[in-house]
Amino acid sequence: YQRVVSGELVARSTFDVYRDERALHYVKSPCSDADMQTKFFFHIFPADERSIPFHRRWFGYDTAVFAFWKHGLQFDDKCLASIALPHYDIARIETGPLSPGQSNERAYDPDRLEVYRQVYQRVVSGAPVARSTFDVYRDERTLYYVKSPCSDADMQTKFFLHLFPTDARSIPVRRRWLGYDDKIFNFQDRGLRFDDKCLASIALPHYDIARIQTGQFNLKTKQWEAKITLNEQSK
Repeated sequence: YQRVVSGELVARSTFDVYRDERALHYVKSPCSDADMQTKFFFHIFPADERSIPFHRRWFGYDTAVFAFWKHGLQFDDKCLASIALPHYDIARIETGPLSPGQSNERAYDPDRLEVYRQVYQRVVSGAPVARSTFDVYRDERTLYYVKSPCSDADMQTKFFLHLFPTDARSIPVRRRWLGYDDKIFNFQDRGLRFDDKCLASIALPHYDIARIQTGQFNLKTKQWEAKITLNEQSK
């Protein structure tokens, strides 16, 4: 704490924010139990947009939300939380407390929203490689999940993705006994709802893939469902 507050104060609001080379430090004194429940967002704008995940490049920044109590500690009458920054070059950072019910996304400017519409039109101009509750499209290294019309409930959908490589050595050692690598993601974390449509994308790894299985997680039954298989030729 003493080392942090002896450094450069880069922002001040409800909490003071300090920064060193690779971390942001959120500080408050005096600090209450209620302060420890605060959630923060931060948006990281890279110097080169290729540094951030593909599905974030349409936004122009990467984003995260964290609860103060998970990353910090209350002691004496003070509290301190620290968040590591990525290792790519950062142009700027936006951060602040998140109000209940508030999204961590910034308001989408018209230019970026138009880019999203164009991507949507390009994606759906092809044939879906799978169809269930959501349609799934694929280009060389990306899967797109599309739904129209799309509701608030659809945006809460959770998906799984099983990737079966042609060479099992391509996947992490801890996954080889299963024979596939896997990912789980929330639609709203990788997509956007606009007009009456929604579109999310997830980048595929660069190793050769024999087949893909994907589907949704039913929050009521706690079961994976709508499992569909995409063969390598389904591109």
